[in-house]
Amino acid sequence: MSPPSGDLSRPRRFTLALAAGCAAAAICWIAYRLPPPSTSDLDPPLTAARAFLAGRDPYAAVAQSQVYPLYYPLPAVILVAPLAVLPTEWARAVWSGIGAFVLALAAMRYRRGLPVAMLSAGFLNAIVGNQWSPLLTAGAVFPLVGAVAIAKPSIGAAVMAAYPSRRGVLGATLLLLVSLILMPHWPAEWLGALRRSIHVAPVMRPGGVVLLLALIRWRQPEARLLAGLACVPQIIGLYETVPLFLIPRTRRQGYVLAVLSYVAAFGQAILFPRLPGMSLEQNLANRWPVMFALLYLPALVLLFLQPAPVSELVDRPRDP
Repeated sequence: MSPPSGDLSRPRRFTLALAAGCAAAAICWIAYRLPPPSTSDLDPPLTAARAFLAGRDPYAAVAQSQVYPLYYPLPAVILVAPLAVLPTEWARAVWSGIGAFVLALAAMRYRRGLPVAMLSAGFLNAIVGNQWSPLLTAGAVFPLVGAVAIAKPSIGAAVMAAYPSRRGVLGATLLLLVSLILMPHWPAEWLGALRRSIHVAPVMRPGGVVLLLALIRWRQPEARLLAGLACVPQIIGLYETVPLFLIPRTRRQGYVLAVLSYVAAFGQAILFPRLPGMSLEQNLANRWPVMFALLYLPALVLLFLQPAPVSELVDRPRDP
């Protein structure tokens, strides 16, 4: 009989994670070769990184060449910079592969319902869209990876508040200091870009305030995570639900959340398609009730199904 995932040898865990990363990279590569042509969430920081390496203003470069401004702080550009030398198609695939690889390692260490996240519609949406959520979720398990929170401080702040770590804070601080040395005025440009953002905190949407009931269990990191996710501005896309898989305590609960993620994905597409002339902001507002009812609310229920701790007995795994 094979041992449970938590008892896998380190080489075997590395091999499985590498296989997950390669599969994610392949899925991403194929997705962008299918019609119609599309862009990814990696494109703005990638454009910014190429401009920055060429000595130009990264925020101005994105504003001139992309539909939306650069919503990311400069540390995100620094983290993406090593991929700037690659063709865009390869950079997208490598980025998704890295996210899947790191999340797979984290899932095998954390266990509970997190491994099932890689079967969810949110994870599939994340790797196809080149999102940061796999890395941000892994930061809850590996403190050093938690430094990535500075690259996307909205979701990153929620994860860091739930699973704080000294190494994560120090790493994020180092990235911030390096970015300020390289480009001292970037915070002003970033804040200017955010004024055009359509991101909204779930707590500001209909029913979202209910998620703050999680604070009744504030001693539990899962409760702080859910409350934090409810309070930070976000698009409220499927890819942003990947951190929710840190909440289920069992694989069975994780499977319930994964199945609901596909119901939400197809429900959104069928019930609330983006019609001609409809703004993205309106389309996202229309889809929120589906996300709330099928993912965020079940995550709250799963939280309260857990035994109430006398004290904070649940500690996340730490790096060896």
